[in-house]
This record gives sequence, structure tokens and C-alpha cells, in this order.
Amino acid sequence: MRKTFVKLLYTPKLENPILVAGFPGIGDVGVTVAKMLVEFSQATLFGSLFSPNFQDFVFIDKNGVCHPPKYEFYAAKRDRDLIILTGNGAPSLEDIYGHFEVCGAILDFVKKNGCRLIIAVDGAPASAVDDRVFVSGTSEDIISKCVEVGATIYSNKIAIGLPGLLLGLAKKHGLEGVYILAPVSSIERDRKAAFKAYKFLMAILKSLSEDNAGLHS
Repeated sequence: MRKTFVKLLYTPKLENPILVAGFPGIGDVGVTVAKMLVEFSQATLFGSLFSPNFQDFVFIDKNGVCHPPKYEFYAAKRDRDLIILTGNGAPSLEDIYGHFEVCGAILDFVKKNGCRLIIAVDGAPASAVDDRVFVSGTSEDIISKCVEVGATIYSNKIAIGLPGLLLGLAKKHGLEGVYILAPVSSIERDRKAAFKAYKFLMAILKSLSEDNAGLHS
């Protein structure tokens, strides 16, 4: 394997889908939200992304079989169709090229599948956790629409890792995006923060289904 690639199981028939991406990270908020959305939407797996930039370990299942890290793309037919992305791999923190290469491959793939809007979900470290959900995005217009739904602007910060970089590179790939962050009380799994982010995500998706202009049509 010399470069990142996606192995397709089938090509879903989706109309103007939104990408919702959640990865392992702070409080495991992103990956928890993505898995909840897969289950709630009864989404089906249609592709897996593999990359030589992922860290050099494998996952061993209960039968002793080794599996390389990967990301998985799920398709869901809803009022507004979804592509849900999650997984168990990541480039190492110091592998700058690896992060850019993986993000570029993800954005190119979802764009080819008709996606024009991405929503990344993650946790944010906080000294004091409250009920707020924070957002940043690719434009002030998108951010203001999220604020109308109840979010607080995440400003004057640095976002480290794949979710933030997806948003940073989105416009270069002709995409718009929203970054949802829930404050966490623990860097390990924080279910309360994940449920908070999930509730806000569902509010955003509902807004999009009720108003086809939405954040980006």
C-alpha cells in the first residue's frame, strides 16, 4: 500500500448528501456520535478507507485475527441523505503530511459522491463544563445559522487533529463545513458530552431537512 485509497462495497444512490465525520479523540465524542448516528439512521457500510499514513498497529479480534486500522463510510437515506464517516485509525501526531493526505482523500471521495457540506464532530477540553455546544465553520454565514440553532461560536482557538483539518481544507476542495465541539470533563470517553453533541447535530440536520436552503444546498 503506497497511498491512501477507498475500497468500495457498492456505490450508494444519494442526493446532495451531508458528510458527518467523527473520529476517536478528546472524550471520544466524535466517534461516539458517529456510531450513534449510524445506528439511529440504520446506515449501511459502503466503503472503507485504508492508508499507509495510519499508525503502525493492528486490531486483533476475539478470534485472534488481525485487522489494519481503517475508516468506514456509511450511507443513510433520510429527509437529507447522509454519508457518515468514522473509524479506528489516525496518522501519528507528528506526521503532518499524513494528516493532509488522508484529509484530502476523504474530501475528494465524498465530493465525488455528491457531497457539498461536511459536519465534523469532536470534543473540546474545558476547565469547567457547561451545557454549551461550540461551533466554527468555513464561513460566517454557516456559523450564524448554527448560532440560531443554539450554538456558541468557538473563537480564538487552535483545533488540532483530523476533524479540524477537514474543515480547514474543505474550501480548497469546493466544500463548506461546520465543526461541532462539545466541552468534555474527561479526555477519556465522555458520554454526556457525546449526547450533547449528538442532540445538537440532530437539531442541525432537522433544520436542514425543513429548510432545503439550509446551511448549504
